[in-house]
Amino acid sequence: MTKSIQSIPRLIKHILLWTVFSYCYHSAITLLVKMAADAQPEYPLITALIYGVGFNLLTAHLITKYDKYWPTIASVFIGFIGLIVVPFLLLGKVGLLTLPLLAGILFSLVVSSYIVGLLKVKLSKN
Repeated sequence: MTKSIQSIPRLIKHILLWTVFSYCYHSAITLLVKMAADAQPEYPLITALIYGVGFNLLTAHLITKYDKYWPTIASVFIGFIGLIVVPFLLLGKVGLLTLPLLAGILFSLVVSSYIVGLLKVKLSKN
């Protein structure tokens, strides 16, 4: 019982950190999508998704670096808050990404953080 009580402050601390990181993640993804559109590629949605996957690999590295307890849960929380809640609160429904881009970026963040976490565990054993 005391172990679960001790984890409550840790959980609150992590949720607060994840929330701040979510806003930063939202800002970066918004800039990334604008940069992909400004490049005027033939397929802007695919280009933005590829940029997003690359950025999510870097983001996953940061998540697994600073969150040793729940990195996959952190990535789900950060992705959901950063890609859905923050833009909806700031701009309404207009601020949301298109559904395929939103799903692709959110999915790649969770998968990236899981894979990067596994790689870090594997490399730390060597």
